[in-house]
Amino acid sequence: MKKHLISLTAIAMASTSLLADAPQLENSKVRELLNEMQGKPAPKLALKGCINAKPMSLEKLKGKIIVLDFWATWCGPCIASIPHTNEMMEQYANKGVVFIGVCAQRGAEKMGDTVKQRGIKYPVAEDTGTIDAYKANSYPDYYIIDRDGVLRWADIANRDVEKAIKILLKEKDKTE
Repeated sequence: MKKHLISLTAIAMASTSLLADAPQLENSKVRELLNEMQGKPAPKLALKGCINAKPMSLEKLKGKIIVLDFWATWCGPCIASIPHTNEMMEQYANKGVVFIGVCAQRGAEKMGDTVKQRGIKYPVAEDTGTIDAYKANSYPDYYIIDRDGVLRWADIANRDVEKAIKILLKEKDKTE
């Protein structure tokens, strides 16, 4: 019994630390805010210290599908998702899809080392307000912006990112 209690305490403490940099809102409130944001123009990016690309803005990326990957250098699931995100970036780069890793401020001093050590190939930059603007409340967290700058999906799982990309690519195919 003590073993299980210790394990549950450790899990609770770990999940709390994952949200330490995220806006502190109730889950139902976050979901409500995210639902209100979807289908509307995406908030501006507030980033600094871009690695693997020049500084980016939504205006400069208009016409591209943008996948925002909210992550942290200290987040195990974020680090584990890097190879899959690299694969998707390489697979869809020539189809107008841009991946941007938005690194949480806490631990951002390790961002450059993490990029090198983990072989991150997509652009990453330190957050200076994007996480708050998008109401991202966990890591990793993925948000997808369409070619017109509209936030189409918020707070989706890594396993669903490719499905969303394919849907947006099909939309372009229908208009051509």
